Amino acid sequence: MRLESKHTLLCKPLADKNKRFLLGKEGHSTLLAIALNPSTANENKLDPTSRNIEKIALKSGCDGWWLINLYPLRTTNPKKLPSNPDPKIAKQNLLFIRSVLKNPDYRIQKVLCCWGNHVRDHSYLKEELEKILSLIKKYSIPCYSLGITKSGHPYHPSPMVVNRFLGGMNQIILKKFPLK
Repeated sequence: MRLESKHTLLCKPLADKNKRFLLGKEGHSTLLAIALNPSTANENKLDPTSRNIEKIALKSGCDGWWLINLYPLRTTNPKKLPSNPDPKIAKQNLLFIRSVLKNPDYRIQKVLCCWGNHVRDHSYLKEELEKILSLIKKYSIPCYSLGITKSGHPYHPSPMVVNRFLGGMNQIILKKFPLK
């Protein structure tokens, strides 16, 4: 299966305001970023965080990038995620992530762990994280982060975090992230 041009944004599903399983651009060498939940970026436009992920991919030697999430429900505020997950959507997300990891057309060379501290907001986010990390271990893809927060989670690549805690985009260096 050939994916779209590396200059075209790919979003799955298309035109869905409620959920997103994948966003990104094809490349010969791609970075897979694992964030918490999708916000406003879609097949037509990136948001500030996804623009940062694109820049981080390029800085780390990848000409493509994919963004997946622990939970695919869209919200601009992770605290507004539901108290309990929709099991059907959570299962769809995990199955989709598995399909991305095992499909060589996605050309994943590195994983950027970047879910941030809000993973603590709901217990199911930690559960989904463990399932996704288990899949990544299975495929032996090297994992990185932008650094670790005081709470022990990988930094999220939002502009505020990148500028306030990491010294700006020019200071970004990927650090090995050990999977437990």
